[in-house]
Amino acid sequence: MNEGLWMDLYSNPLEQYWTKLGFRRPAFRYLPNCKRGYVANWELTDRQLFLCDIKGNYERHTLFSGNKIARYSLRSLFPKSSSNPVKAFWFSGKLRIPTGKMTLYGENDYDSRFESELIVTINAGDILKIVNMDFVGGVITQEAQTFMSR
Repeated sequence: MNEGLWMDLYSNPLEQYWTKLGFRRPAFRYLPNCKRGYVANWELTDRQLFLCDIKGNYERHTLFSGNKIARYSLRSLFPKSSSNPVKAFWFSGKLRIPTGKMTLYGENDYDSRFESELIVTINAGDILKIVNMDFVGGVITQEAQTFMSR
């Protein structure tokens, strides 16, 4: 994998946190370039997926002052984390990481296509498999790396 590089993620693993665990999703304010209203930074390390940071604004209701806009961060979601990365224990599914040039632009969410992509299969925060998909020249080639469960 491309160690130490910032890469785009065409998946939203944080959304499972609220749906799977039954927590109420904060009322995030839309950002001009992000309908979700927040940006999350993730790290794949030691065969695990970690949430490193969240940035966004949300509407917070307080008893005395009513609704007001507040900053949302990793510490807002996980107060005991001391802003340290948190293993994404709630997430199971596939992560889609574009690694090549865009070949087709899609306006809806993550419809765009790329020359190559990494597909990372996660189970309860643990990486099970990484597949490198290469779509160049109309030929799909796969290179897979599988990991044993801990």
